[in-house]
Amino acid sequence: MVIVGTVVGSGFLSGKEIVVFFSRFGKISYFCILLAFFMFWGLFYFFLKFGQNAISRLASSRFATVLNTLICLILCAAMFAGARSVCQGLPLWLQIAVSAAILFFAIRVALVGSATLEKLSLMLVPVMIVFLLVVLSIVFQPKGASLFQGKFLPLGCLYCVMYVVLNTCNSAIVISSYAPALSNKQKVQVSFAAALALCLILLLGDVVLLQNSYAFGQNMPLLYIVKGVKGVIMGFIVLLGCCTTLFSLVYTVASNLRTSKASTKVVLSVVLPFCCSFLGFGVIVSNLYPLTSILGIFVLCDLFLIPLFKKADKRIHSTRKQT
Repeated sequence: MVIVGTVVGSGFLSGKEIVVFFSRFGKISYFCILLAFFMFWGLFYFFLKFGQNAISRLASSRFATVLNTLICLILCAAMFAGARSVCQGLPLWLQIAVSAAILFFAIRVALVGSATLEKLSLMLVPVMIVFLLVVLSIVFQPKGASLFQGKFLPLGCLYCVMYVVLNTCNSAIVISSYAPALSNKQKVQVSFAAALALCLILLLGDVVLLQNSYAFGQNMPLLYIVKGVKGVIMGFIVLLGCCTTLFSLVYTVASNLRTSKASTKVVLSVVLPFCCSFLGFGVIVSNLYPLTSILGIFVLCDLFLIPLFKKADKRIHSTRKQT
């Protein structure tokens, strides 16, 4: 639930991320989603397998810490902006109340840590998944709806890789923190289940969007497509997604600032991205998300690949000495 909660945010649930990285390539997106499943499964397992090394590396690498924090701040801003967009039609007092509640729990996660994150994920994520699958299943048209025709398979695959990197580089630290509690068999099971849940939701959302390509240009395409009571439920789902991902990102930023004062953690992990969120949800997702994907590649290489190369190099040296 924690892993799914770190990925399924406002960009994912509103359909904006799905359009930018998958649906605009048409039917090719089905192949890309299958590719995303295997990438998610492999990376989640990789994080659980070598998580402790990554956390140690993060503590000693200022380069990875700065980039990882920057990525999380951009995504935090998007979650705040997404939550505000969802609540736009509500009375002002209710908008203020929702914002205050989100800020309260975000600050609590920044100060208390993973215990609060686990409790919130176990409460919110199952409800979010069930409601989302029900709504998308109702909106889905088995027959009579033409699918958006796309092309450019190489570009679609590239964006698929960027999408997976974007949604794993920010959750790597959170996932890695659970590594010691799981056996190797459990790590395989957990990574498989999380990847399967994510890609089933992604596939259903992609099909609905391909059947309603007129909504591609909207800030929140799935909310634009779904009307009436279903639209209200969908808005609630997106709001939950904003919260689960936001709390995971706040936890990551606060972990990066482990030696800082509590007030500094709150300002940098909560207050700063909240202020940046006024740039607008659509602007952040369309313009800054691809940038975070590129930065994420550098972070993952620095945290996971460099330590593995160093270990291999040490083994080679020790073997030579023994010889």
